[in-house]
Amino acid sequence: MPVSYPMITTYTQHAHLLSILTHYECAHPWIFNNYIQLFINKDYKHHWGDFYFPVTYELRPSDACKWITTQKLHRDTVTTKWDSVTHFIIENINANNYVHTMINYFYVPLSDRYNKLQLHHDIFVYGYDLDREILYVSDFFKNGVYSQAEISFNDFNLAFDMNHLTTNHDYLREMVYLYTFNDQYQDKFSADTLVNSIRNYFTNKTPEYWEMFNYGGDRDNLDFGMQIYTTLFNHAKETSEHKAMLDIRPFHLLYDHKKMMTLRFKYLYDNRHLIELNQEHIDEYTAIELKAKILVNLAIKYNLTKDTNTSESLQTLIMNIENEESIFLERWLKKVGIQ
Repeated sequence: MPVSYPMITTYTQHAHLLSILTHYECAHPWIFNNYIQLFINKDYKHHWGDFYFPVTYELRPSDACKWITTQKLHRDTVTTKWDSVTHFIIENINANNYVHTMINYFYVPLSDRYNKLQLHHDIFVYGYDLDREILYVSDFFKNGVYSQAEISFNDFNLAFDMNHLTTNHDYLREMVYLYTFNDQYQDKFSADTLVNSIRNYFTNKTPEYWEMFNYGGDRDNLDFGMQIYTTLFNHAKETSEHKAMLDIRPFHLLYDHKKMMTLRFKYLYDNRHLIELNQEHIDEYTAIELKAKILVNLAIKYNLTKDTNTSESLQTLIMNIENEESIFLERWLKKVGIQ
């Protein structure tokens, strides 16, 4: 089944979906019309920030994407109706379905959790080789890096069957997801909608339907849009004061967002969707993206050293990136007549 390396890799709910969509150029307008707004918890006891989609957390971004047809089967259905999960996967791959399921990484030799930690995670399966008895899979196997790899039928069967309910929450809710690419869908791209979404990100606007989909009570505990910088700064400062470990994920989320913004501007420019966009704008945003990548590396370095100077550099760079992006977006949004 065709896949490409995804544009976003902070979380699997995006990386798995975008492994499919990145491959199909016709789906790129949908990608670039999404992945604009951010939300993040002010209280980093919960370690959570993400791209915003107008659906409840119990649903996945794939449920909001019309390029994908999603089916969901309970794990018990798979184990009852098929003699092994690999036979189930082979049957579905043959029917043009990608497979997304939870497995226990204690039994996954690919993983740095192998034989060390009883913890399950969601893996993406996109192919198989009967002669070699392997599955082609994607996930964060080592060092938090999203990668494509191979796993034997036997290892996958064991990891699926053993100790499913381990130490962490099953965010697929005991379901196995099947994704089919819907090549009959006709997307309607709107540059105006995209620019307005960027404006909402810039002005920290609470997303439409947030209270409806997310129960309203947590609004005061969240930051939206460019407020993410304040949360990251506070997290870095507080972590340094307590000599604690930084959560790398929100820094990677920020980098993914800048990378997506650069790709978005390139797409708009290449397809002549906005006359108010030129190569100079792309170059400016590419520089912001590069600084966001340096920020991730600084966060990793701090975790290795717990060095106060590294933390101070991290905090300074957060403010620097915020300032540069704010100046850029304010100027650019005025130029397109939205601000």
